[in-house]
Amino acid sequence: MKIVFLYPITQDALNFLKEEIPEEIKIVTRIRGEIGHTPLNEDPEFIKETKDAEIIMGPYVTDEILSQAVPAAGGKLKLVIIPWTGVDRLDFDLVKKYSIVVANSHGNARTVAEHAIALLLTAAKNIIHHDRLMRVGDWSSRFTKMPSIKLQGKTVGLLGYGAIGMECAILLKNFEVKFIGCRRNPTKSTKEQKQLAEKIYSIENLEKFLQESDIIINSLPLTKETRDILGEKEFAQMKDGVIIVNVGRGHTIHEKAFYDALKSGKVFAAGIDPQWNYPARTAVPRRSDGGADSIEETYPSEYPIHEFDNVVLSPHRAAHITMSYERGHWQDVIENILRIYEGKEPINIVDIEKEY
Repeated sequence: MKIVFLYPITQDALNFLKEEIPEEIKIVTRIRGEIGHTPLNEDPEFIKETKDAEIIMGPYVTDEILSQAVPAAGGKLKLVIIPWTGVDRLDFDLVKKYSIVVANSHGNARTVAEHAIALLLTAAKNIIHHDRLMRVGDWSSRFTKMPSIKLQGKTVGLLGYGAIGMECAILLKNFEVKFIGCRRNPTKSTKEQKQLAEKIYSIENLEKFLQESDIIINSLPLTKETRDILGEKEFAQMKDGVIIVNVGRGHTIHEKAFYDALKSGKVFAAGIDPQWNYPARTAVPRRSDGGADSIEETYPSEYPIHEFDNVVLSPHRAAHITMSYERGHWQDVIENILRIYEGKEPINIVDIEKEY
């Protein structure tokens, strides 16, 4: 059996993978930081390796790769694994063309949920504003400006009530808050999800969900249906003084509508990890030395949300932890590799029609 990566990984990630899977499984990859800057999905040698691969890792599949790797063309491809949650970099038209099975990973759910809670508490307590003043010796806002919100008794709305939303609820339940969820299909909710949330609304009932929420934690994926799902109309439906936390995708929130809601005071505070603007960079390779991918100054939005002290900004790094991403988050990735190796059905199958 062979696995081909379409993006470079660290040496530690490769070592971890070898520790967890049978040694007869061949792994074809490039170590991050090695010489060679051609994206792997454009490298003739790597493209050749995909012809008899059972698993391709990463969303960067191309027509050239799939046209030779699928069984109909004499290849052995059984699964494309995206070893993280977001699948918006996948070419869904191409996947539909070749009827490829794709799986993603939910292994980072707890880590992202922890980051969401950190953003929530920082926003609710207006820590950024007071920290900035204290660093210049200014105590003037101690009891006068930017007070904190007490979470106890509040209703936390979990928008996109999947793995991350459930982990947020588990972490927050001792704050004595009430949970409501909102997801595309509430009937797919697990027993544990139903126990944690008092109500689970469908997206068709988004207005009622927004009207009841004091705090909204958004973990929605980016699809055609979720792009700008929180727009001007939806912000008007929210409670005055709502707190927004986003650990889903930036463009699930309409940029200008969010800015206007901050400016008007509709939003009490916000914590944002995925942004609207990113530095220009190629998809691969990534920097291995911790340095910036670009020296270009890139603000998170076309609107000056970075000027608001009640906004906590994070550079889309919720899943970045001291141990490697792979060791911390790849439990279900390893499981899917072993399932394919043993001839079993994979888990975490992506719905190609719904694009998540």
